[in-house]
Amino acid sequence: ITQQLIDQHHIKAMVIACNTATAAAIQILRTEYPGVPIIGVEPALKPAVAISQTKRIAVLATRGTLQSAKFLALRASLADQAAFVCTPCDGLADMIERSTDVHDAAHLVAACASFIRATGQFGMQSGEIDTLVLGCTHYPLVQSAFRQAVGDAVHIVDNGLAVAKRVAALAAPASATAPSLDDKLVWLSSDAHHRLAQAAARWL
Repeated sequence: ITQQLIDQHHIKAMVIACNTATAAAIQILRTEYPGVPIIGVEPALKPAVAISQTKRIAVLATRGTLQSAKFLALRASLADQAAFVCTPCDGLADMIERSTDVHDAAHLVAACASFIRATGQFGMQSGEIDTLVLGCTHYPLVQSAFRQAVGDAVHIVDNGLAVAKRVAALAAPASATAPSLDDKLVWLSSDAHHRLAQAAARWL
């Protein structure tokens, strides 16, 4: 996939917009393609620690992310600053991708509420979880459902803005030499194209 993006689409930077894929492959890709800035993602534990008052932080992510050596190292590095309650949200990312109709909203709200209940007590009191980390790049698409489940006071954080700023910083030096795409947005998929079209229309 990376080689095709370089050869056919002349990319000047690449984001691995998946925590699980980042943990599995980013070091390999950076070694094989040293000339391309490759930006990975990881659950926003550090920003969460910075804003949490109770120092009890929930992390919702895929099981692959939560079990990865990369995430475990990150969590261990912050273990003396906060307690992390991690919940694997099996199937949620796939459910979001396939929820291409607005009528699926109630189903997603129920699923998000179920994962929140399984995580623990949210609130601003001592011993309660006051910060929720959305540790999958799909989950911000249903942030309103998580907000409904945890209430208005709990902080919800993800890594989107930090990744965007990192991309801007790394891609800028290459912009003068990269071919212009005239601001076109090109969609590619390894799945059936109609699924991508439906998901893009629903979520983006």
